[in-house]
Amino acid sequence: MPADALTTNELAGLIGVSARAIHDLAARGIVEKIAPGRYGTDSVARYCSHIREQAAGRTGGNELQNERLREARERADKIALANGKARRELVPAADVERAWSEILRDVRARMLAVPARVTARLGHLTRADTVIVEQEIRDALEGAADAR
Repeated sequence: MPADALTTNELAGLIGVSARAIHDLAARGIVEKIAPGRYGTDSVARYCSHIREQAAGRTGGNELQNERLREARERADKIALANGKARRELVPAADVERAWSEILRDVRARMLAVPARVTARLGHLTRADTVIVEQEIRDALEGAADAR
């Protein structure tokens, strides 16, 4: 057995993890197991390299870590939405649609009343003039409705 080999407990003590973590690291190829319960001294450097890669976000193949990160982001989004609702910064889309529908119905009714009001104020307009103004307003309203 090489003299420069470390026991599981020695390696665990050097890098500050449990013996179980050393077994997991060996199974993942991060530390080098050279015999039962023995690890190469380069395992410390290999572990440090692995930690640097993780810190730099270059591990890529760690699906569990990526899934945990995605889940954490989803939880953060959920909390942000709840906070936005609590601060009344967000409203349900159905409420917005209902409010805008009411506003647009009111605008439509007021616009359709314009020809009658104009005719009453301008006594010289003929019925044909009023029909033209009314048709122009209806065409404008239909154009606006088609734009969405």
